[in-house]
Amino acid sequence: MAHSIKEKDTVSLNSFLYTIKGKIHAQYVPRTVGKINTGSDSLDKEQFLSNYIIKDQRGGLGIEEMDESVHSNRNWWSNCLVDFDGHITLPRLATALTNPTLTAPSLTNGDAETGDATGWTFEGGYAASSTSPLVGSYSFRNSLKAARKGYQDIVWDTSYRKRCVVISCVYKCNSAADADLGYVSINDGVGTTTTHGAETLTLQTLTCTRLIDVAATQLRITIGNTKPGGIGRVFQFDSIVLTASALGSSTHAANFNSNLYWASGDCLLKLDTSAGASLTLVRGFPTNITALIPSLNNCLYIYLGDSDYYCYMDTSGVITQTNVANNYWGIQCDGRLYGISTSGTMQYATTPNSATPTWTSVAGITDIPEQIESFFIGTDASGNPVIYCATNSKLKVYNATSDKWLDTWLSLPNHPNGGKGACYWHDGHFISYGLGVKKYVTGTTATISEVGLDLDGGLPAEYNGEIVKLLGDSAQNVMFALVDASQVTGTQKSGLYASTGRGWRCWWVDSSNDGSMHDVIVSSAYTSDYRVYFDCGDSVYYISIPRGTPNPKLLSTQTYALSGIHITPWFDAGSSVYKKLAKRFRTWAKGITTTETVAIKYRIDRAYVDLDSGWTTLETLDTTAENGENEELFASGAGLGYSAIQFRFDLARGGTNTLTPDFQAALAYELSTKGTWIWTFTIEIDGLHGPEKKAQSENLETCLTSDTLVPLIFRTSGTHYIRARLISGWSETGQFFDGEQTMQCIEV
Repeated sequence: MAHSIKEKDTVSLNSFLYTIKGKIHAQYVPRTVGKINTGSDSLDKEQFLSNYIIKDQRGGLGIEEMDESVHSNRNWWSNCLVDFDGHITLPRLATALTNPTLTAPSLTNGDAETGDATGWTFEGGYAASSTSPLVGSYSFRNSLKAARKGYQDIVWDTSYRKRCVVISCVYKCNSAADADLGYVSINDGVGTTTTHGAETLTLQTLTCTRLIDVAATQLRITIGNTKPGGIGRVFQFDSIVLTASALGSSTHAANFNSNLYWASGDCLLKLDTSAGASLTLVRGFPTNITALIPSLNNCLYIYLGDSDYYCYMDTSGVITQTNVANNYWGIQCDGRLYGISTSGTMQYATTPNSATPTWTSVAGITDIPEQIESFFIGTDASGNPVIYCATNSKLKVYNATSDKWLDTWLSLPNHPNGGKGACYWHDGHFISYGLGVKKYVTGTTATISEVGLDLDGGLPAEYNGEIVKLLGDSAQNVMFALVDASQVTGTQKSGLYASTGRGWRCWWVDSSNDGSMHDVIVSSAYTSDYRVYFDCGDSVYYISIPRGTPNPKLLSTQTYALSGIHITPWFDAGSSVYKKLAKRFRTWAKGITTTETVAIKYRIDRAYVDLDSGWTTLETLDTTAENGENEELFASGAGLGYSAIQFRFDLARGGTNTLTPDFQAALAYELSTKGTWIWTFTIEIDGLHGPEKKAQSENLETCLTSDTLVPLIFRTSGTHYIRARLISGWSETGQFFDGEQTMQCIEV
């Protein structure tokens, strides 16, 4: 039975009341935990406190919850430069290339809806009329028995040169007695391109396209009829629209003839190698470019999709249009240039640089053409180069000997973006699906493994996206990946990531949200600077890559971004169950000035899941006096109790892009496990509290030998479950059970 002890010198032990001799002696014994180091011991300057040392971060990102035994060199997310042990610096500087300015030509009064001929010059007979309009309230019409025309000189801009200009209009005549009556034309001061109507009784659209000459001096648009009409014959033009080649998404990149080319919408751009800071227009095309392939006979092949004829450019820069279409994707292998259409048909040519080339049809991918995403060269089981096609669900390989596409052992989970990222790097084929990447190694026994950005903790929600490009041809022994945030719902930031084979790192992250990404390439086109180029949000960026030693601390020319973030995993010293006490935070820093700074922040106990909330700034290193070793105390030395803690370091610089703060850090903490109470007292076997002396004595033996804990009560309330130990004692013999026993009761 439970007792409430109200008398002095009395205790209840295992529900028996006893008289004690003297007082209860209490002792609280802390459970001392051995000193633990997480990470390198190079900053271990604590004799008693444990350490979490943040020094080597080369293991890569993606660890939200740390396993201290294996993740000491990992981070949750970082865009800082952490390639070298002992250094956390600002990220690499990314610079946007300047795009050419392409003015859009403006046509005045294309629908004649002002009721007059504003903007147009007519040779008589034409008028703006609301009688039987084609589309709008008015239309241009000629009802006289004569050949007439009207023209408009567009305000001239030199950016029209080398672009495709298109004029289209709706046209008809109320009689088809004479054919080929209506026409539209474009004149650029060098020449004229004209399109005539084929039949005039029914409503039709006339479209005229001209590549504006490099020496063009004007842009004149003309509409008219070439033959006189009879009495009552009415010719009408309406909905006249003028467009020109314009920049769009930068979708494809290629190195050719020591130059770097980018496809931007329907424009082909080239890096200006004189300064390496801008792109210039090479030429506009009538439709978007779908592939750029440096290939056979030293030419750059420009594919324009299924419906338009492809073009090629030789080393002198001359672009020639062919008479072959149906090429959307392309790749070169074994002396052949291949073209593949969106319906999966495939053809090849060995001499594709001809205005009238010969192409040969071969086996296509007709089972799942709607799933085709990309083509690349890899190796077969014998190590020979072969063509692979990555689709949303399968990795296919082309056997040129048997002219067949075969399915490999690698399957994807039928992902909408599966196969967009695909390349051969080191010894394997890498295929993306979302943020996942599968590595496929061919051989007598093929192997497949997961190596993507979706492993462990994945990417933080703020940087979520899907891989749309993998590049194995890199400069620093990494595989690049473009993570496109526009591919997922919500608001996130796109980025350039790199795999070292051991882990992933972020090289660059967009400052804007949801920028679309398409291609990445490494190029030495600008001979003064070796670079990786990539697109995001309709801009092309570059990051400089050292050609020799890659260590930025040995290079005075290394350039850094304005700011960077490094976030550690949640650190709980193996378990959040036990409290810890954060005592001090030590850093060792270089390059600290009033403008090159590091803000040290922390948050505790997983109260927030986003990256920006809940941080407390412990200290900001922002003076030259803080170079070298620094120590920051939690709560002025009293310490901070926590179950789990996470750190964030915000790095920043001033106006000099070759300067960066550089630091490493260590947390000194104590594992605050609960201690143990021990009560020591001497019991008298006197039989004064009900049970006989014999029962009291036997109960004490039960307490000492019990398989379970027994209750101890020595106050009016409060039961302690203890393990009993006999320190010493004496007892009568025979039938007498008088005695004293000194007990030690340990609260387990």
